Amino acid sequence: WYNVYGDDMKKGNHTIIQIFVVIMVLGVFTLVMLGSTSYAFKDHTEDYLDEIKHVILKEAKIYGKTLNSLKEEGSLIITLNDLIDAGYYVPDDNEGDVVDPRNSKATLNSLKIKLVYQEDGNIDAEIIEEE
Repeated sequence: WYNVYGDDMKKGNHTIIQIFVVIMVLGVFTLVMLGSTSYAFKDHTEDYLDEIKHVILKEAKIYGKTLNSLKEEGSLIITLNDLIDAGYYVPDDNEGDVVDPRNSKATLNSLKIKLVYQEDGNIDAEIIEEE
């Protein structure tokens, strides 16, 4: 048979073009993999904090329905500690602290929540951001 590649291919030698093609294929594969895995390395602390606040507000509304003073006064400011003490929110540790995902040494326990009693009987809750 006639050897198209010549005698060098029998010894395992490769041409520069073949090596370049393999490097290009590996480069494209690497770019595709980096694009699909980069989400895993993204900082999700703000998303996690938003989820925590959503649960806090949900529980605050439920807690507000048990407060007779809220109906009488129309609005009331509570803290996350009030929710923990009443059993409406479970803390992260045995000391009763809710860890701030932005700073593991800080807590959210002093987070203030404003409850407002509506005429239709519903309760609105919003977190008061401290400046």
